[in-house]
Amino acid sequence: AAAAAAAGSGSLEPPDLPRLADAARISLSPEEAKEFAPKIRQVVDWFGQLQAVNLESVDPSLRAGTAAGSSLREDRPETFANRDAIIEAVPSYDDPYIKVPRVLNKE
Repeated sequence: AAAAAAAGSGSLEPPDLPRLADAARISLSPEEAKEFAPKIRQVVDWFGQLQAVNLESVDPSLRAGTAAGSSLREDRPETFANRDAIIEAVPSYDDPYIKVPRVLNKE
């Protein structure tokens, strides 16, 4: 079954490279896009092969290396008491806000 899955590719389509580069905030020349397109296609094909693998007989797991019956810690907020240390570590602070560079263009 695994050999058959490896032989055929899945139904994944390669991403629109210019749109993907824009979303990743990477400038890509037409020559670079032409160079990377086959490499991206190969990665997408590999993921397609992974999706085609029959995992019905495999027990689901939280993550590799997790012992059966173990659990993760409870997710609860914690307060960091040393406020001054945080303020000293940030590049820009305007009380009470920590300023960070814009990462998304919402136009």
